[in-house]
Amino acid sequence: MPTLPSLPLPWKLLISMFLIVLSSGFVVSELYLMHTTEMADGKAGMSLDDITLTFYGNPDKTQTRLKTQALGPMKKYFSADEEPTKLTEEEKADLDRLIAWNDKGAPESEYWDVKEKAKKPGEIFGILDKHCIDCHSPTGKKKESPFDKYSGVAKFTKPDEGMDKGRLLMLSHVHLLGMGMMFLLAGSFVAASVWPTWIRALVIVGGLGSVLVDIFGWWGVKLGGPSFSPVVMFGGVLMGGCFAAAVFIAFFDMWIRKPKPVSTPE
Repeated sequence: MPTLPSLPLPWKLLISMFLIVLSSGFVVSELYLMHTTEMADGKAGMSLDDITLTFYGNPDKTQTRLKTQALGPMKKYFSADEEPTKLTEEEKADLDRLIAWNDKGAPESEYWDVKEKAKKPGEIFGILDKHCIDCHSPTGKKKESPFDKYSGVAKFTKPDEGMDKGRLLMLSHVHLLGMGMMFLLAGSFVAASVWPTWIRALVIVGGLGSVLVDIFGWWGVKLGGPSFSPVVMFGGVLMGGCFAAAVFIAFFDMWIRKPKPVSTPE
């Protein structure tokens, strides 16, 4: 099998462009992960709490998504100035009343009249209508989570159990196949390099192993709780490091390392 330094120019260009596309896809996938996960705890930046809340849910099962969001990133919408630290007494009273309703099980009778429903809105409907329903309505920005009916709000007043097992199975299936193929291709270029055998073996095993650590770490968090969150964090760091090393090794051998001259018999 030819080594990377000995490949003709068209092959080097093909592999290089493929690795650039593959790297772009990897970066975009990490940005998407950050976008969908890093605010799980209401704070910017990826943390162990984000991983725990995403897969396991809130360790404090008295917490709900409504309470977590209302006291976190959505708190600003209780302020007319969208400044969470500058709530008026009336705005703070609305927030406290909503949290108290959530804490006692979110009874429907306080949301609206159970028989007349929307014809006789209750105190909680009025609070949500004032601060939330502009977005959380069938025609608002958050139309996938409408609050104009009790059934829509009730979904957020249950304990946060994290990602359901069906979705986790689907994500595991997609990532095992997709990331597995990515590291198979990147690893094949590492195998064709002329770096020391132990370095090539480390990058190849580390890359594919990181996929298993990361994904089965998800299941560890889901079934075992927050103590497995560092496993997921470690798997993600290992994955990024091994992929970066594979790309560096391939580019170094193709464009920097000089091919050994072929000796001809006398």
